[in-house]
Amino acid sequence: MSSLNFYHDEPLFGLDIGHSNLKVMQLQTEPGKKPRVLGYGAGGYPAESMANGVIVDYKAISHALYKIFTEGITGNISAKRVACTIPTSRTFSRPMRLPLMDDDQLKEAVRLEAEQYIPLHPDNLYIDYEITHQDSEGVDVLMMAAPRNIVDSYMRLLEAIGLEPVALEPTMNATSRLFGLADPSHGAPTLLMDFGSLSVDMAAIDKTMFVNSTIAGGSDDIDNLISKGLKVSKQEAYDLKNKYGISTSKYQDAITESVRPLLENLIRECKKTVRYYNERAAANRKIVQIIIIGGGANMPGLSQYLSRELDMPARMLDPWRQLDFGELRPPSEVERSMYVTVAGEAILQPEVIFA
Repeated sequence: MSSLNFYHDEPLFGLDIGHSNLKVMQLQTEPGKKPRVLGYGAGGYPAESMANGVIVDYKAISHALYKIFTEGITGNISAKRVACTIPTSRTFSRPMRLPLMDDDQLKEAVRLEAEQYIPLHPDNLYIDYEITHQDSEGVDVLMMAAPRNIVDSYMRLLEAIGLEPVALEPTMNATSRLFGLADPSHGAPTLLMDFGSLSVDMAAIDKTMFVNSTIAGGSDDIDNLISKGLKVSKQEAYDLKNKYGISTSKYQDAITESVRPLLENLIRECKKTVRYYNERAAANRKIVQIIIIGGGANMPGLSQYLSRELDMPARMLDPWRQLDFGELRPPSEVERSMYVTVAGEAILQPEVIFA
């Protein structure tokens, strides 16, 4: 979300600041080879260190990052340049079709669109755009914007601890980049769903991100609903979710009934996103599959439920065969889902970084 000047072909690492947790990863990319993981790690911080997406306790998050780098890295992270995510739920995006115009006119047109669409004054936003298609009749643009107070708080944190921030982007952008690397079907229009702890981010992906949205309710909410519905402890609910979920078992009916409100809301929002894309895409372009990532994606039976309710195939994204861990110990099966977004951020190429 900054203007083009020049780029440095120098190493960087990815940083994903999630809800009360941090993930870091550095990759090395060479033409014709799988990206090689040089180092990765994760750690936590108090949730109250963030308020509405703004970092408010710099000391707590700085300490958590320091602890990761001194005690929690598998391999080695040597780069000082960092590409960092910000929550998709705190950002705004909107596809638009505009007439052909020069760069200055296009920038002003995007700003005017942001003023109409986003419930914040443009002066309080960082606004950027990506040209996704251009022909003799006009240009398709994906407008993206983020509140200045959120972006500025991230910049202050990173600069205060001696890092050089070179990119800030929504988590869904990073996730879609990894999807493009890891999935051979990435040319097909796809509903990409990131099932987090507190919310679900989803986006229509057709070579680039077409539109995205966030809905409240994630894997932590599923734990709470199971705990309440089955009258068990939070730990027992967590175990039931991960072992049985909504797949066929003696608990299926009870668990499904407990989480039904969250799942039905999820399906409604999925249908809205699919309909929005299908109505605006070219005649022969329709969303044909659902790809799920994130910690909540591990719940047994979720893929089958989405396939049935949305009448298209749904499956988890498995990007790890496309990354080379070399002699490093890969993350465990349980841990892998938490590294998807930061891996997508870590493969950001220097030539697309504006410094």
